[in-house]
Amino acid sequence: MSSLIVFRPGEYTPAAGAYVCDCADGHLWRIDVAGHIFPTFPPRCSATTWRASQSAVDEDRSEARPPA
Repeated sequence: MSSLIVFRPGEYTPAAGAYVCDCADGHLWRIDVAGHIFPTFPPRCSATTWRASQSAVDEDRSEARPPA
């Protein structure tokens, strides 16, 4: 999933994974099943959208590889 696709609170999640808000603090929200509703942002968070977290995508790829 591209991290350029953004989602707003109240929309349904397209896939399991980690999502990060677009504020300077980059709050992280993880889900394990698609179909959850994106939550509102934490108090005092200036974000307007959620997007897939690239670091979570990289972590998932590294876990999928068999040990050397």
